[in-house]
Amino acid sequence: MDEKNKKYLFDLLAVPSPSGFESPAQDITKAFLKGACDEISGDINGNLIAFKKGSGNKKIMIVGHADEIGFMINYIDESGYIYVKTLGGFDVNLLPGLRVDIHNAKQVVRGIIGKKPIHMMRGSDDNAKLKIEDLWIDIGAKDKDDALSRVSIGDIITYSSQIEFLSDDLIASKATDNKVGVYVAAAVMQELAKKKIKANYYAVASVGEETTMKGAGTSAYVIQPDIAIAVDVTFTSDIPGADKRVYGDVGLGKGPTLTLGAALHPAVNNRLIELARKHDIPIQIEISPSRTGTDADAIHASRAGTATAVIGIPNRYMHSPNEVVSLGDLDKAVKLLTEFVKSIDDKFELVR
Repeated sequence: MDEKNKKYLFDLLAVPSPSGFESPAQDITKAFLKGACDEISGDINGNLIAFKKGSGNKKIMIVGHADEIGFMINYIDESGYIYVKTLGGFDVNLLPGLRVDIHNAKQVVRGIIGKKPIHMMRGSDDNAKLKIEDLWIDIGAKDKDDALSRVSIGDIITYSSQIEFLSDDLIASKATDNKVGVYVAAAVMQELAKKKIKANYYAVASVGEETTMKGAGTSAYVIQPDIAIAVDVTFTSDIPGADKRVYGDVGLGKGPTLTLGAALHPAVNNRLIELARKHDIPIQIEISPSRTGTDADAIHASRAGTATAVIGIPNRYMHSPNEVVSLGDLDKAVKLLTEFVKSIDDKFELVR
């Protein structure tokens, strides 16, 4: 990964963009793609769509979702403790003790997620599954008025987490899910910037995947792609205790995954497999018999139907402040999808 792309990726990962509030991330992608495509546009939902014209009629859409998980302030009690609702899915038992950033219009306020200490829970079920209402955020406020002088009901909250290298290849970040998918779609556009292609290529940074799935569906409705590829993160099974009989065999640094399943198009998948073999790009196979849990679910039945595929970026510790991915896996995904877009022309048959 060159320095320009790495800076874009790290800027994208660092900026707050919880579900429904993706504008800061979209601005970074828009700046990165300036001059690399024929047109960049937004829409009423907040999707960002970059377009490169091809010489033919086929349309290819590669989409990653720009939103990350987060919280919204729901209530502040008389002591100044803050209670929240979630934007996306959380393992609530993971949250106590973590630092968070509250994004108020005036400032970013640091908070600590608190719960009743274990020493005060003797005689109760210490291993009970927590609920979000069992937790609060402490910003050091003296009382409710003090808290309200710094934050407001409805403020968004994200993990407070720096991007760090665990090795030359592995990085840890709060928001690889799924800004790495946005990165891949945009990096493919950069790779194609000075190349002639036959298919029309749309790189989409969608919104709301973690909560409503609205962005992928509405952008596909407008674009009317013949082929759509959702790039998202996927779980790894290279951790202690993972049952590969259930989760398959997926590890970091072994290349992106290609998903096989009922919602996914065999001609698109077969072409991706052929190109991976031809260009010596390692890929891993995972199985999703019905829904995929990605933007593909909102796209494959759009209008009269879209030939859909899913490329996964292996991700350890998903939905935590320290999601871990391989930069090499990102490079391989970009190379594979660049070759895919270059390979598609009007003769590519999609009717089964």
